[in-house]
Amino acid sequence: MKISSLCTAFGLALLLAGCTSETSETETRETKNATENPKKPSKETLAQYELVPGRAGLLQIGLPSDSLKKMVATENLKETERELEGEKYKAFEIRNVKAGNQLLMLAEESCAKDSCKIFRIRILNPKFSTKEGIRLGSTFGEVKKFYPLSFVGLGEADFVALSEKQRMAFALDISKFPSKPLYKIKAEDIPDSTRVTSILMF
Repeated sequence: MKISSLCTAFGLALLLAGCTSETSETETRETKNATENPKKPSKETLAQYELVPGRAGLLQIGLPSDSLKKMVATENLKETERELEGEKYKAFEIRNVKAGNQLLMLAEESCAKDSCKIFRIRILNPKFSTKEGIRLGSTFGEVKKFYPLSFVGLGEADFVALSEKQRMAFALDISKFPSKPLYKIKAEDIPDSTRVTSILMF
């Protein structure tokens, strides 16, 4: 809709009146068309939230940290510190400030020989999805249906279902697990309705 082409600043009152009517009719037609024929997300939009082995959206495992800082706007990137087996290391919170400061993912850094790269990404927002539709909130039953699991048990900080083939670990909500120690829980003990709370890409 090009209002400027219909209404000029130098138009007469009659022209302006006609413009208001025409603009209103155009808006009505466009609103109706948008409702009846909603636009599908573009390939570019879908790619931003696609999870495939070794990649989350546009971020690749092994991406140099300097490249990450160039890809993500400064206001959407926050450095933080993590600890693994007593060793502290840097991670980057990736947020969407314009959408209420939503936390999208955590990119974890590994440094060797003065070269720092992203070695793991934790997905923390349900916008991200695999081509099979697995995302935060999906169930353990759905994960088993689509991916072969190489390990189910306690990870570093979560109880996970690991798929080596997908290079993903699905952290599970333990609140509905049977009442026995977590280290004794086997895949067959876990209800299919158990929800995925985060996804680790490696």
